[in-house]
Amino acid sequence: MKPKVLLLWPPVYDFALFDLFLKPFGLLRLGKWFDDSGYDVNLINCLDYTESRSLAHFGVPIRQKNGTGKFFRQVAERPAVFGPVKRHFARYGILHEVMEKRIRQCRPDIVLVGSGMTYWYPGVIEAIDCVKKNLPNVPVVLGGVYSILCRAHAQNNCGADYVVAGDGFTGLAPVLEKCGLPVPGAGKAYAGPPESQLIVRDGFLDAAGIRLHSGCPMKCSYCASVAVSGAFLPGDPEALFNEVCVIHRKLGITNFAFYDDALLYDADRGIIPFLNAIADSGLKLDFYTPNGMHISLLTPQIAMLMRKTGFRDLRFGVESTRNEFHSVHDNKFTHEMLPDALSMLHEAGFANHEITAYLLAGLPGQYAEEAEEAIMAVHASGAHAYVSEYSPIPGSALWQQSVKLSRFPIAEDPLCHNNTLFAMQWEGFTIEDLERLKGKARDLNRRLEKYK
Repeated sequence: MKPKVLLLWPPVYDFALFDLFLKPFGLLRLGKWFDDSGYDVNLINCLDYTESRSLAHFGVPIRQKNGTGKFFRQVAERPAVFGPVKRHFARYGILHEVMEKRIRQCRPDIVLVGSGMTYWYPGVIEAIDCVKKNLPNVPVVLGGVYSILCRAHAQNNCGADYVVAGDGFTGLAPVLEKCGLPVPGAGKAYAGPPESQLIVRDGFLDAAGIRLHSGCPMKCSYCASVAVSGAFLPGDPEALFNEVCVIHRKLGITNFAFYDDALLYDADRGIIPFLNAIADSGLKLDFYTPNGMHISLLTPQIAMLMRKTGFRDLRFGVESTRNEFHSVHDNKFTHEMLPDALSMLHEAGFANHEITAYLLAGLPGQYAEEAEEAIMAVHASGAHAYVSEYSPIPGSALWQQSVKLSRFPIAEDPLCHNNTLFAMQWEGFTIEDLERLKGKARDLNRRLEKYK
């Protein structure tokens, strides 16, 4: 009899949750690894917005044709730490009883629970509690971003039998051995994790997450990409093209979102061969970049190829338009790059409303004026400005400074990493300043002409 593994993607507790291509990418790659090794693999995606009983209970969430939109939502009790926030707290995902029924039906030999944002751990606890209640003798393994960045908190609070903090493929091997289960690829030279994903409808629904490269060569002070993904590893554009073709052929999906942190890096051996393969194939697909791209790596050739192959809603990590910000935090941008990049994109045929610049607001000691200046500069260049509240991230270079300066217990409770709390607010950048600037960005974006 085949050994059975259950992959569980938990519900989310937050003030808001928009599906900007939020997929269980890591779990699906693990699922492929197990499936290739003869395991019977099942997935429960608690963020499945098509689940029938939840549809009957909540109604149909508002969704977009590109695979983004809203999830099922129910108001939940707001944790005490969020006392200053005057907004409803909510649980997002399928009904709890649906999750429980599906868990009981699976009868696996082991359960792998994924995790996303550090402050989403209440959903992780709910999912693991449900497994323990219904399958008390089945080992539960927690992995993902939360388990990597907040391992001690996860070990002390979530109830998993094992917490894997790092690469799930190598970290799972000793766990499987302890549980008396076969290790995929055991006895063979480790060739690295699979490049592809387990292709199941519940994991993708209307869109697929894909990744060309792993990790990021940059070491930005506000980011923990290196802690989460490790050193930068260049990907195989041919393998990614083949994966896209298989997903499209098997599931009919046309929306693909890149999960890369450095998509344009080493472009001659990465994104350019991939885009050429897409162009030569004649496939009519749409590509999205929710993680943001490095604007310094954009070239006219890349811009033209992205336009030709169906890229939509281009997003770039600008963060600030002050050169001194970048000399301190990331060394990836100078303000002179912005108009040049926008010119390339406009020349390639992208309109203003198809281009967005992410801006960071609320870093330790940052003044509101810097963020406002960036909003105006981005708008003047002909792009949308998206103001992202800085969220303190364990493992980042700014973490210790953030712990020292924040008025909230961010080192004790990951709930305090939630960007809605605006953990680094101070007299130079208040939460009122933040709301004013976000409103200003929205107004300017609406006014931006939808042509070059």
